[in-house]
Amino acid sequence: MSVNTSAPARALPAAPIPVPRTAPRRRSVAQGALAVLLIIVGALTAAYVAQRIGSTQDYLAMARPVGKGALIAREDLVVVRVNQAVGLRPILAANAAQVIGKRAVMALVPGTLLTLDQVTETPVPAPGHQLIGIALGEDKMPSASRLSVGAQVLLVVVPERGGGSNDGPDLVPPRTVTATIVQLAAGARSGQWVINVEVATVDAPSVAALAAGDRIVLVLDGS
Repeated sequence: MSVNTSAPARALPAAPIPVPRTAPRRRSVAQGALAVLLIIVGALTAAYVAQRIGSTQDYLAMARPVGKGALIAREDLVVVRVNQAVGLRPILAANAAQVIGKRAVMALVPGTLLTLDQVTETPVPAPGHQLIGIALGEDKMPSASRLSVGAQVLLVVVPERGGGSNDGPDLVPPRTVTATIVQLAAGARSGQWVINVEVATVDAPSVAALAAGDRIVLVLDGS
């Protein structure tokens, strides 16, 4: 009896799977370039931030409100350190002398940077105008909270009342005088306000006489 000693047949090995050699290389090159680009961008950003931080300077800002036309005092200002910005022309803190003692062109609110366009050396009263102080009771003016330095107002002349049957108001419109508030303060008596107004020189004598006779009502001009 013969025994078959031949080895069992084995399956042929499968053909090797081809591995692409170009795709990974391309991918690694692209990733490397992206990494280098990100490093460069990060370095440029850090340099820009460092430059901007390094260029901060001390500028003048408003510490408290100042009305239009009012004098700017040292106490009205505060020093802030900010970065330079394109298009802005704030006043350096070292140049505070250029601002103190000048008048505000517009109403200035706390926290805003101050520029030379917001101040003026125009005297008060301006040429061709005069400054007059009038004392008014609360019944002859709007609420003081509605009034501010620099506001345009109308001084309405109260018709003079005589005795007899002509005791009523005139039927014609009363005379008005345009004025600008320069200063506003509480008077010595309760409910009284002292208001310094700037009027044209031609109107100044009449306004002074009418104020002395308590014949002026102040109206806030909304025009």
